[in-house]
Amino acid sequence: MPRFEQSECYLTTPAKAFALFRRTAERIRFAPPDLHLQLVEGPAELRLGSRLTVKGRRWGVTQRMESEITAFEEDALIVEEQRQGPFRSWKHTQRFEPTAEGGVRIMDAIEYEPPGGMLGRLATVEVIQRELERGMAHRRERLTEVLAGILPFS
Repeated sequence: MPRFEQSECYLTTPAKAFALFRRTAERIRFAPPDLHLQLVEGPAELRLGSRLTVKGRRWGVTQRMESEITAFEEDALIVEEQRQGPFRSWKHTQRFEPTAEGGVRIMDAIEYEPPGGMLGRLATVEVIQRELERGMAHRRERLTEVLAGILPFS
């Protein structure tokens, strides 16, 4: 199964970083704007068992993804798994760990199986990896701005 991993450090506490990522509005806001990601249904704040439905548009195709939070540890861990959507499977694990410098390390691991059918011809493993790198770079910029107080924490 293909896997994407990344780790980033920020000068904030694990609790503050976690508070951002548990809020569904922030998760949507951290996505690249060209995905046109919208929350269709879901709670304001995630917890174990929360279900989310988002829709977005990429490669000229509108897609919906329904996911569920399958693991949740306050200030430490969020695991989101696709229940229905474009991928054959999708599991996004986010870990929040304190650093020796007093900050937080956010570790993302995404395990997935690309879509089948016509979409699968466009969304190959190589393309998905590039899209994930691009999306995480955008998230890093937005997160840096939020944590620096340039963008408001809504």
